Amino acid sequence: MTIVSDSLPTSTLLDLKVGNEISDNQHSGIIKSIKISETDEFLMFLFQLEHKNIIVKKLKQIC
Repeated sequence: MTIVSDSLPTSTLLDLKVGNEISDNQHSGIIKSIKISETDEFLMFLFQLEHKNIIVKKLKQIC
């Protein structure tokens, strides 16, 4: 099981696949679908579980 949060590396979030088990320390379950949205400021990962959604926002690093 992977614990997801905004402090988890983006590469780890991108490696998650449908069927993996995840938790956000409040909800846990098996990923049914993944949607990634991108803006100028952040990446948003929406992990749909069987009964809940887990959303993780990652701020983009601007150099």
